[in-house]
Amino acid sequence: MAVLAPPHCSKCCPVVPPRPVIPPRLPPSVWVGFILVAAAVIGGWALMMWLFSSLFS
Repeated sequence: MAVLAPPHCSKCCPVVPPRPVIPPRLPPSVWVGFILVAAAVIGGWALMMWLFSSLFS
């Protein structure tokens, strides 16, 4: 629900809705870092599962 300004205020100063804030784009190096961290986490998890499965089989 939009909040409207009082009628006496809109005559002297125009009511302009605020512009939406657009977050800045992340640089490609940040995305590469995310991918490397995700690969390391998934690889570590797969290695642990492989070790535990070979130990208890």
